[in-house]
Amino acid sequence: MSEPQKPAFEFGPFSLDPEKRLLLRNGATVPLAPKVLDTLLALVENRERVLSKDELLDQVWGGASVEEGGLTRNVSILRKTLGEKPDDHQFIVTVPGLGYRFVAALNDKTVNEPPLVGVQSSPVLQNGRASGARARRWLALAGLAALALGVAVSVLRPAPATVRAPITSLAVLPLNNLSGDSTQDYFADGMTEALIGNLATIRALRVVSRTSVMRFKGTTTSLPEVARELKVDAVIEGSVQRVRDRVRISVQLIHAPSDTHLWAREYERELTDVLKLQGEVARAVADEIRVQVTAEERARMASAGTVDPTAHQEYLLGQHYLWKLTEEDLARAIEHFERAARLDAGYAAAYAGLSHAWWWRGVWGAKTFKEVESPSRAAAQKALSLDPRLAEAHVSMGRLRFGHDWDWTGAEQDFHRALDIDPNNLDAHFFSAMLFMALGRFSESIAHVARAEQLDPLSSTIHSAFGRVLYRARQYDQAIPHLKQAIELEPRSSDGYGRLADVYEALGRYDEALALYEHVNVLRGRQVRGPDIAVVFARMGKRAEANRIVSELRETSPPAQLAQACAVLGNNDEAFRLLFRHAAERNGLNYVKSEPRFDSLHSDPRWQLLLRRMNLPVDSERATTVK
Repeated sequence: MSEPQKPAFEFGPFSLDPEKRLLLRNGATVPLAPKVLDTLLALVENRERVLSKDELLDQVWGGASVEEGGLTRNVSILRKTLGEKPDDHQFIVTVPGLGYRFVAALNDKTVNEPPLVGVQSSPVLQNGRASGARARRWLALAGLAALALGVAVSVLRPAPATVRAPITSLAVLPLNNLSGDSTQDYFADGMTEALIGNLATIRALRVVSRTSVMRFKGTTTSLPEVARELKVDAVIEGSVQRVRDRVRISVQLIHAPSDTHLWAREYERELTDVLKLQGEVARAVADEIRVQVTAEERARMASAGTVDPTAHQEYLLGQHYLWKLTEEDLARAIEHFERAARLDAGYAAAYAGLSHAWWWRGVWGAKTFKEVESPSRAAAQKALSLDPRLAEAHVSMGRLRFGHDWDWTGAEQDFHRALDIDPNNLDAHFFSAMLFMALGRFSESIAHVARAEQLDPLSSTIHSAFGRVLYRARQYDQAIPHLKQAIELEPRSSDGYGRLADVYEALGRYDEALALYEHVNVLRGRQVRGPDIAVVFARMGKRAEANRIVSELRETSPPAQLAQACAVLGNNDEAFRLLFRHAAERNGLNYVKSEPRFDSLHSDPRWQLLLRRMNLPVDSERATTVK
């Protein structure tokens, strides 16, 4: 006698058909991996009680030895698929210490059938799926032999679509920290950044940088919306759990526009092998999306060695504080990078991080640009001696040659080498754009900052830099939307407002420029009017007011900034005096050659002499007039 057909379960907009093994939402099929669907069926069929994790593992995997992380991931996928929010579980609730329970009410159309209450599920009772469950159990047991080295402990793959659009861009969303200890968030963030870094070395793939993806940490933004904002084909999401001397990472690849799960895998390794683990995950993702990976790129991802776990922990803490960009946090970052280097003298990445932290401390911290040069340079040189193929070390050295040495050719070579190693390196693209802007090579500068914007589409800093490049390229109208986007992304930052004011001043929109400069003063807590306001007054014909500001700022304002006001006022002698003083002090990045406010100085023979003093290329048609 044949078993009676089981009815479909209907809840909210969903219909779950056990016989056809389908989940529908308003009549449309919702793609789910087989084990994820089995998890949902087990929860719905036992909806009047809490199902322990052991019961769920037994029902879904049929007794096969599977890590609990696979079940946790399945529940996470279900919650996202059903549209649950982190603080509003309408369908599946977690009962701490016990398990999970399905709590949504079934619609009236669902035929009432006695649920399995208080009975361990068995193959005979699983909705007529006995033969399929037994077959899957045997397949699972047989497949255990293939799980070499304890790496991939589970693989979930939905039925392949007939056609899948190529994936050429992706974002790694912040991995969830499953340790139960919020102080371990830095470890999950560090693993996220490492996965981004490994995938970024693939030239054929565009990988969104850390800054933009971290905006989605802890948010409930839907994946299709994330994909639209980041302009990517796919996202990777998952979790990290560190237990004593082992680390477990679960990752899943999702076609973001359709929110379709394509692939999922779980790995577990000793902490000493965490670098190899990061490369292995990246290679697996590249294989799944079938992106072109060169033999050199594949070898690079596979070449990671072991690392002292304590040193790696210090390195991740250093990275955590580095990105906060305050004096206190940069000082903490330096301490952690130094500890990492002491614990593992061969840890090149720790020295590269140390060089970054020192350099940024001269920009955002309490140290002067000159004070940070020596420690930043020493750390960069050490990193390069330990690992000449470390892109971050080449970026650090290039930045020093650019900002401190005015070695423009050497800096260009360093940034080019960094991009040869890591074609998606955001810092290398950003500083290449700044370098070419300083040299007046605007087409190259625009190309690099445009690439940086693709890699970090939600960064106020990148949009602001894009606007600055276009301003110095005299493309004023094109600069405006980038600067407005920078302000929208970070309304409390003064850079976007000040740079937009510069554009308005160049366009003759003086009242708008003055209003923005005054707003910058408010944001910076500055009581005195700066050289920019003197420039606007000079343009407006208010020379007395402009000269008064210049006089007041003569001893306090940076010479290159004050020289701009003098040049606009036509006081060329004073402008050159200040510029030659700036060249003698060699204190910071400079863009004298490309600054529009110095255009009136170009016909003066002293201009070519100044460029030579700064090692900048001179204009060949004028160079012959300079003695």
